[in-house]
Amino acid sequence: MRTPHVLQFMFKDLSRKVQLFIVSGIVVASAGSVAIFVSAHFNSQTKVVYSLDHRQNDQEIVRIINNANTYVYFAIYYFTKKEIADALVRAKQRGLVVWGIMDREASIGSNKNIIEQLRVAGIAVETQKHQDGIMHIKALVTEKAYASGSYNWTQSATEANDEVLEIGTNKKVHDQYLEIIKKILVANQ
Repeated sequence: MRTPHVLQFMFKDLSRKVQLFIVSGIVVASAGSVAIFVSAHFNSQTKVVYSLDHRQNDQEIVRIINNANTYVYFAIYYFTKKEIADALVRAKQRGLVVWGIMDREASIGSNKNIIEQLRVAGIAVETQKHQDGIMHIKALVTEKAYASGSYNWTQSATEANDEVLEIGTNKKVHDQYLEIIKKILVANQ
């Protein structure tokens, strides 16, 4: 049997310690001899990765792509990391739906070689069609997880810049990202 996680809190107006035991999705609060049972769902996880802590945000993106079984949708402003492009190509070769969008101006500049690599592999890559503004989203969604934040898929964003990448499995948040990315993809076909 696994040892339950124990969280301890001290309330300002109470002098006794309250312990929360999380066991199979049930929270048990204990204050002395009184126990309160509260049903809770802890199936989803979220973490935020700061780029300069480990300089491996690209590997987080690759891991999410490698774990996908059905689809990978992405929207990215700057994209020059070959390792991420290679992971997308492998996903396509495994039979996944892989579809993405990039900014129009970045697509004729920095992103040009990556777009070519992806398209040669049969991956649909759209470019933003509206003339006012830029496609500045940096997000990826698979059937299992999402990732979003300030992190562009570039060497400088991985090695030198202050960037954050939120990775999660919360269904409600996942579905919102999925809806937004698919909406942008369809609008820019």
